[in-house]
Amino acid sequence: MITMRPLASEYEKRLDHDWPAIIHYLGELIAIPSVRGTAAPHAPFGLGPRRVLEHALAISASLGLTPHTVADAVGWASLGGDDDAEYVGVLSHLDVVAGGSGWHYPPFQLTETPTRLFGRGILDNKGPIFTALWALHWLQEDGVALKRPLRVIFGTDEESGSADIPFYLAAQRPPIFGFTTDGMYPVVYGERGIVRYRITWPVSPNIDLGDRFAIAGDFSPAIIPDSAVITFPDGREEHSNGRKAPSNAPWLGDNVLDHLSAAAGDLPGAAGAFFQWYTAHFAGAVAGEHADIHFSDDASGTLQLSPYRMAWDGQALTLDISIRYPLSVTEQLVTDRLAGLLPAGASIRVSDRIPPLIQDPHSPFVQTLTDIYTENTGLDGTPVTSSGATYARSMPNIVAFGPSFPGQEGIAHKEDEWLNVADFRRMLVINYLAMRALADL
Repeated sequence: MITMRPLASEYEKRLDHDWPAIIHYLGELIAIPSVRGTAAPHAPFGLGPRRVLEHALAISASLGLTPHTVADAVGWASLGGDDDAEYVGVLSHLDVVAGGSGWHYPPFQLTETPTRLFGRGILDNKGPIFTALWALHWLQEDGVALKRPLRVIFGTDEESGSADIPFYLAAQRPPIFGFTTDGMYPVVYGERGIVRYRITWPVSPNIDLGDRFAIAGDFSPAIIPDSAVITFPDGREEHSNGRKAPSNAPWLGDNVLDHLSAAAGDLPGAAGAFFQWYTAHFAGAVAGEHADIHFSDDASGTLQLSPYRMAWDGQALTLDISIRYPLSVTEQLVTDRLAGLLPAGASIRVSDRIPPLIQDPHSPFVQTLTDIYTENTGLDGTPVTSSGATYARSMPNIVAFGPSFPGQEGIAHKEDEWLNVADFRRMLVINYLAMRALADL
């Protein structure tokens, strides 16, 4: 457990004074299940994301800030300057992943204990972007003249591919610089490349599997799956369970596909060969060490391998995997290595890709964030890289900065999503100081 420098008493007093209002407004945002849904008029990503955006803008207005919106997809609260001026942006998202099961607290209700806040989105990312909004409110209360305007920008589609940001950029210039509250501390100057593959393995259903065979589970590219059921050709069902984890921290999970493959390895013909092949190359090997893709570098660490879905369509078995590769490695190299593992007849294709991102860790705005982090935590603020995929890839001139402090991982997208009360308070102060410093840079 890390120990950080105490917050200055002036900030603790200000937080104590505002705390009831902070919890009230934050609870209203957490209560809206802003999971992507079916597009509707004035709701391009569904009614939940639209509702939460409207409410965030209403809160902004009630705090005396100026609310704006573009295409019912992105909104922002602004302070200072005019719409044509260069501005500093703090950007993150109000949409969330589904609540899911296994919670000890209601997922769409803010629960406050003496040390933690619970609720879907409290960490990813309603809580963190709300701290930026409240920091903007503090700056307004201060009445200090800023060199550049500030915007706190609310997205509504980060969890499903960031299709919201193009709407914003079609109507607004990007910030001159800024940050997203959707990564970790200290400043993240680089994000690994992400590539998702689908491996297709033809199987003769009449010879190998019959008409009863099936695979079902709770599968998503965002998580290491923890439950699945396989129905064998004789009608027998076998349920497997593992441990869920975010796909960018696969070592924290116990992938249920490993268990499913072990159970199905004795199937006849090509079907059994598929599960045996999976076990040999992927089971328990989250760094690709058995798949000839065990790449690593000093700047961005080791490759991460996250198999997340198996399926049967009556003609072929398919496997979906997500890979986050180091900054020194190319997507093509990873693809070629995986293709070399496949037997004749099987195929691999890229189903999605997110190129890597690298910013200058020595730029003035990154160094400003680094200094503020170090001064207000007492921790090493050397900029880092991550395996996350944030709005920094979609919005120019942005780096990830917060919310997770060193040693915190595997919290988002899981049951009982939480954020330490002390960390929430510290984050608000860091954002307040960072936004003021960047506006005057």
